[in-house]
Amino acid sequence: MYIVNWFGKKMKRKLIAVISLLILFVVSSTGYLFYQQTTRKVQNDVIRLSDHILKQANLNLERYLSGYSEWFLLISSSPAAEQWLKMGAERRLDAYYHFQEMIDIYVKPYMFQYPDVISISLVHDNGNAFHFANKYGFRLNHGFDPDEMDLQAYQSFVQKLRLSSEYVSVSGESLEIPVLTLYKAIRSGKHDGYMKIDIDLQHALDIVNEMGLGEEGYGFISNEAGQIVAHHDPDLVLKPLSEDMQQRIGRQTQGYSLKEETEEIILYRSIPSSDWVTVVVLPYREFVSIISYIGRTTVIIALAGLAAAVLIAAGISSSFTGRIEKLRKMMRNTRNGKLDSYIAINGNDEVAELGKSYKSMLDDLNNTVDELANSKIKQEKAVMSALQSQIDSHFMYNTLESINSLAHMSGNSEIEKITILLSRMLRYTSQFNGIVVMLRDEMAHLNNFMDIMKIRLSDDFEYEIDIEEQTEEAECLKAIVQPIVENSVKHGKVPLDEPLRIEVAVRKLKQGSADYIEIRIFDNGSGFEAGKLDWINKQIQQMNVFPLQYAHPNVGLLNIHFRLKMYYQEDELAGMKVYNRHNGAVVEIRFPLRR
Repeated sequence: MYIVNWFGKKMKRKLIAVISLLILFVVSSTGYLFYQQTTRKVQNDVIRLSDHILKQANLNLERYLSGYSEWFLLISSSPAAEQWLKMGAERRLDAYYHFQEMIDIYVKPYMFQYPDVISISLVHDNGNAFHFANKYGFRLNHGFDPDEMDLQAYQSFVQKLRLSSEYVSVSGESLEIPVLTLYKAIRSGKHDGYMKIDIDLQHALDIVNEMGLGEEGYGFISNEAGQIVAHHDPDLVLKPLSEDMQQRIGRQTQGYSLKEETEEIILYRSIPSSDWVTVVVLPYREFVSIISYIGRTTVIIALAGLAAAVLIAAGISSSFTGRIEKLRKMMRNTRNGKLDSYIAINGNDEVAELGKSYKSMLDDLNNTVDELANSKIKQEKAVMSALQSQIDSHFMYNTLESINSLAHMSGNSEIEKITILLSRMLRYTSQFNGIVVMLRDEMAHLNNFMDIMKIRLSDDFEYEIDIEEQTEEAECLKAIVQPIVENSVKHGKVPLDEPLRIEVAVRKLKQGSADYIEIRIFDNGSGFEAGKLDWINKQIQQMNVFPLQYAHPNVGLLNIHFRLKMYYQEDELAGMKVYNRHNGAVVEIRFPLRR
């Protein structure tokens, strides 16, 4: 508890503790995750690489077995073999001739290319038997028992692993060598016989040994019966696999197993064209040394990082705790009402940025106070101006009524009509009973203006107003549409042979969960000049951020946008957009739907 209180008294101590613990946690957790991921990655890479080696070895072994099988089927069905079968027991010399012909044509060329073929034997059911050996001699009185074969396998052959004692070395010593023996029953007409070849397993073992399994890794071949076919230890060839190994491999075609008691990874994959299974055994220590090195390095880095963290935290905390104290003093002065109190905070980091932002906030606060005061004064002036315009409008009404009477007496209907329209417009704009009207009233005011312009310009002016009925009862700021249309009439430039056309479309649209009114004004003029359009849009963007700085803009369009932003301050989408289309200018007004 004392240690906690000691750290809690000073921000510097807190920062040192927090940064140190944070760096220790980050380095430790990162190191642990890195160690775990690296261990898993190394193990997966070893398994994947070993499996790839197994695939390649199995392809070689499959070619090795299929080559012998195809050759064995070829020679067993050769014309020479058929002629040999037709020779009776009394024609032994002819039988030997055909046997020798088969040896010369089929056997010797193949044995020259594949010296693993040890011998070939043919046995006739009449007792004739002939044998040919490649690199060993035959033991006297050797032979093979046809009962060991499947006598009905005329279309296929039988293969068998066995320890053969039929051979002798060049010096005449008896040999016991593991061989793969292929048997096949052959027939020609009514004559039956049997063919056998012995194949040395050394080449299969060479394929396994060439897999490159590290210094202590090794491979071997077994069959489905659990018998070892080829092994780097000759004493284990044709011996049964251990029960544990047989259970790990089982009947699966491929897979791997982790043998924790011996710290070994066992991978296996079957050869599709036979019942052989290639097995690879890899000791953990072949790659665990790398993982251990990574673990030790991670611990060292974590400790070094912790030591560096304490030093760095002490330096960093000293650099900004003093400036935070200055900022705290400045805030205390602000709370006491001293808005112009500022203490310089040096630097380019976040603390310095915070001090600058606080100073900017104080400046904005002072400006806001001044602007609110100015806004109040301007509002009072606007009220006085409105009252004055209302007083002056009585004179205008009386004058227009006089003009209307004169036009009626003289029978000039156009003057009479335009006088009535102008009177309606003046009455609408001079009524000081609120700044919000119904949208249908605003559109009626616009329609009066359009009718006046139509009388003035005749065929040189066309207009169309399209308003959705559901929007007519919506609230709208007073006199925001007619000034835009008047601006289009004033600045819209069209060819001499074309009338100026203005279209006004009012519709309801949905933005998210809120409903809005959109008023879009089109004209077919030449549009805004590029420089003028960019300037207006830039002013609109600035007004969106600081509307009070544009309280009385000189441009009518900006004045309308200002009124919308001030009235709908809580809605960011309220306002105006200005842009060009391919044949004229477009002004969009958007504000929330209220009834």
